[in-house]
Amino acid sequence: MDDCDLEKLSIKPGSLSPKFHRNTTEYNVTVASDVDKLTISCLTSDSNACYQILGSDGSKTLPLKEGDVNVIKIEVSAEDGTTKVYQIHAKRLSAKDASLTAIQLSAGSLQPEFNSEILEYTSVVPSCCSSIKVTPKAPDKKTGVKVCSGDPEVSLNVGDTAVDIEVTSADGSNKQVYTINVMRKWLSRSVSFTDPTLAMKYECPITLGPFYKPVSIKGSDPKHIFTEPLIDEMTRTSKQDPLDGTPLETEWKNCESGLDAEMSAAIVQCLYQYAGCQEKVKYGELSAHAKECSHRPKLDDDVAGECDTCKDCSRKLLKSEGDWHKASMCTSKFTNREIKHSVKEHSWEKKFSGQGVGETNIDKLVTEAKKHIKDYRDNLPKHGQAGRFQDGKSPLDLLNTAAINIACAIKKDAKKAELHFQLGLILEEHYYAQDMFGLKKDDADLDDNFGGLTIGTGQSAKDSSKEDDIQAICEQRGAGANAPLSRQLQAIDEEYKYLLDQGQSGKADYVQNLYIWKSKQATQDGKAAQAAADQETPLGQAYLKYLDALSLDQNNVLYNIHVGRLMLLQGNTDDAIERLQLAVGLKPTFILARFYLGLALALQKDGAGSRSKEAAVYLHDGVQHVLQLGTAEAENDKDSSKEFCLHAEDLWRQSNVQMLRGCVQLGGLLKKVPQDKYMTVQDVYHSVALVASKNLCSLVSRGDTYQSMEWVLLDCHANLLEILLETQTSNTTWIAQRCQRLSALILSSTLPKSIEILKLQEKTCEKGVIAQPWSSPALCQLGTSQLAMYDNSPDGAKDSLQEAKLSFRASIEQEGKPSIGGDIPEQLIKSSWWQDKLKKEKEKKAAEEKAKTPAASKGQPTGRGRGGTPTRGGPARGGTTRGTPTRGAPARGATRGTARGGTARGGSTAAATRGGTAARGGKVAIGKTSSATKTTAAATGGKSAAKTASTKSPEPGNKQEQPTDSKPSVPVPANAPLNRITYPARLGLARALSRETEDYKESEMLYNDVITMAPQIHDAYIELADLMIKSEPLKAVDVYARYPFQETSSFDDAYLHGEIVRLLMKHEQFDDPKLQKHMIAWGRVMGIGCLEKYVEILDSKFKTELLKNVYAGVNNKSVDDPDMQAFFKFKMWL
Repeated sequence: MDDCDLEKLSIKPGSLSPKFHRNTTEYNVTVASDVDKLTISCLTSDSNACYQILGSDGSKTLPLKEGDVNVIKIEVSAEDGTTKVYQIHAKRLSAKDASLTAIQLSAGSLQPEFNSEILEYTSVVPSCCSSIKVTPKAPDKKTGVKVCSGDPEVSLNVGDTAVDIEVTSADGSNKQVYTINVMRKWLSRSVSFTDPTLAMKYECPITLGPFYKPVSIKGSDPKHIFTEPLIDEMTRTSKQDPLDGTPLETEWKNCESGLDAEMSAAIVQCLYQYAGCQEKVKYGELSAHAKECSHRPKLDDDVAGECDTCKDCSRKLLKSEGDWHKASMCTSKFTNREIKHSVKEHSWEKKFSGQGVGETNIDKLVTEAKKHIKDYRDNLPKHGQAGRFQDGKSPLDLLNTAAINIACAIKKDAKKAELHFQLGLILEEHYYAQDMFGLKKDDADLDDNFGGLTIGTGQSAKDSSKEDDIQAICEQRGAGANAPLSRQLQAIDEEYKYLLDQGQSGKADYVQNLYIWKSKQATQDGKAAQAAADQETPLGQAYLKYLDALSLDQNNVLYNIHVGRLMLLQGNTDDAIERLQLAVGLKPTFILARFYLGLALALQKDGAGSRSKEAAVYLHDGVQHVLQLGTAEAENDKDSSKEFCLHAEDLWRQSNVQMLRGCVQLGGLLKKVPQDKYMTVQDVYHSVALVASKNLCSLVSRGDTYQSMEWVLLDCHANLLEILLETQTSNTTWIAQRCQRLSALILSSTLPKSIEILKLQEKTCEKGVIAQPWSSPALCQLGTSQLAMYDNSPDGAKDSLQEAKLSFRASIEQEGKPSIGGDIPEQLIKSSWWQDKLKKEKEKKAAEEKAKTPAASKGQPTGRGRGGTPTRGGPARGGTTRGTPTRGAPARGATRGTARGGTARGGSTAAATRGGTAARGGKVAIGKTSSATKTTAAATGGKSAAKTASTKSPEPGNKQEQPTDSKPSVPVPANAPLNRITYPARLGLARALSRETEDYKESEMLYNDVITMAPQIHDAYIELADLMIKSEPLKAVDVYARYPFQETSSFDDAYLHGEIVRLLMKHEQFDDPKLQKHMIAWGRVMGIGCLEKYVEILDSKFKTELLKNVYAGVNNKSVDDPDMQAFFKFKMWL
């Protein structure tokens, strides 16, 4: 009676979605654009019921409107009058529609999720995925769909591959393209191309490995190509080309997809060639081959190999290592495992346990701590992200809460070693949270309950106090605020000696401690070594807890490893070896223990010595393991967030600095003791450089770990350069290229410019000039390094200034000439370092001749006349010099500390700041062509740019005889490129000249040249103005005002605006039209607050019209704006 259901409902053509069910009343169907009618077929459940298709006039066939959703309603009436309505939403596609309904991928997933209106997607796939099948779905069968060249199976490049899906509407009138950027994961392994020339062609300047997602810098000629993640990281704060310091344009990045495809097709050796695989494959298929390679090492915690059992201690060990085991690790022979440490509750530990959480059950306390640790990891910021957190929910809050729970558990059972160890892991994690993720103890972010318990708070205050004291000493000693590290150390040393002379031994001891504390920052381990040895820091406290755990369980391998590795970090190598030998003795095949022991042996003061082979074996096992873990991660289709929650729990992570230090040490050992079926030295260094580079792109904060990665990268660059010099002496192009890249990397790094760094930079630049002495960019880089040495060396390095001027002049002289071949530049020949090189070559040649002479002439008389045998010890032919240049540069005067370029904005010495000596970041750019093709008389003396100021006579006080070079002129190749006319050498020469004289005429002309050639270089204006400020301050204003300001000023521009305002206000030039213009521009960038003191002065001078215009301009409003008028009334300016 009341049954109003349908028993059957169907349509033709098409099918309903969802499938028909009597209780489902809403359905959808999509039909092609050429379907203009839809036929409905219905059957009621009750034979006495009836139905009607509303609006159909009794017909079962209904017309469909093209490109629209047609709603078809079917009303069913039961015998008692009860009704029910079924609806069909029938969409007839438009013949003009060119959209898809879905895209399916054989690997990876679309980001964002598919939507027919979104045309661009990305997808990340494993590195071993060399091809991908793309299956697009169109709603209309007549819609044309084409994937790339027509093949749905798309071959993938090593980096990015753009997959275009062209969709054409059924009537052919419309087209649109869906694009999927498929990105393969980065395989950070050394790659060997079968064609050696390709290794140089595809080498990234930073990683020294093949490009990954290559991009070039717009306008660079020749192209400066980089690995995209790295160039993004290096330009995150400094908008300059890392290779030459040229400011980057707004849209500076060009994708080099063609190069990526070309590189992917190149033939390479298998990753496991060292293990015996001889297969050669395309680079794009390398990872897929490596995944299935039979020579691939197995991933296991224990080293593979034929094992034996020690007869004394019954432990399993490799057969080949029995002698090593017996000599120092057999636990039955070496039984002394005692450590001089007793467990006690530390004061900082009492603070944690004193904040009882109300729970007394140890298991529940540990479980709660693990929950907070997991939440901590989930809340850590990602690279490029920062933010605030809810009260009590910041990562540091969560970590502190976990520490409190474990401390309370320890109070309940202080004899449980695992609890002490767990607290040590949490304390060490606090160090990483600050250093790697930039998390700080901000009162606004910390829960009130834990604000006073934050780990390491007291030590941070002490460190800040030390820094304040050092800055005060530097100011007092004339080094200036924020002086480079070497100058700070010099100032502290001077203060120490002064206090001793005054009999103030107590203060002198404190200053000496400051020197020791500060000097450690110049070492590769830097602040981490200080923190590990300081019991008031989280890292030092973690060490104490590891000792607590070890004293309670001295046979625990893991505890011995953790104590040993922190001893290594502290520099306590001997004790570390003792701990790590015990760990290996307890578990001889455990790769982690073996690796750390190998590292400890290599880090001894005199090296591994007689145990070099042993150390190399241990390190190789570990390096192979960590690289295999990285390979496996790249092959994984998911983000392999490991089960490890804390960084110290996963010592195999690739961001572990000690792990990468061990890789570098392995490279050095393999040079001395090569091993069969081991990675080559080059493979080790290349792989480590790639891993370190990858870490730079992922670390959130540029702390000590970041700088340690930079050190590792520099070490790899330097070692690979030395190998290249030894193995490919004739390949001067590649040598010069490597030198340029290492020098540029040093300049762009965040490392303190210590003497060690400065010497590395200078020696690298010298090698580059030796390889190509005709290269203008190489000579300019050398000058930059010499000027940096002069500015930052504690002893003054007076010769460096004269050498820098000669190098810059030589660079200018070479412009317009071939960069390969020709005569050695005259200024280079005059350089003392070049003369020293010639002298050494002459002595070496003479020694070689002397060694040959006795054997050749024994018992024979000395020849006379033509053809006679030369007398022993005679000068080599062409090897004599007429004189060696004297060194005696004038003493550095007071102007050095005040000239722009000596001290950069913010107080740091320009050559020592990141970027060295050019644009506002401080680096001299090398190799870019400016728009200008001529320079002024400052550098050319009225001649063409190729004949520049380099033809000047020797510097005053440095007169020399003209030496003779022993190296003859080299023929110029037919296709030799010409050195381009650029501004960097002129900028460097201007800086060098301004360091030692009060006569700035030539410097001024050179700065004007730079402004003409590269008007966007801020430093040229700033340094030129600095030369004028004392004598002609208003001319300095004119210099600043020459800068080509854009409509919207940048923060770099703000400095120039501010200086114009400061100088005009200082000299009461209130009516100068530049004052209003630059006050407005400065206020827009920095905010109205920067103008407050000047507003007060102008107000007191009744300059109300000027003030009204300034306030209106800063707020981008008219003076007549009602809000402005109300404000002016309030200020009583109306």
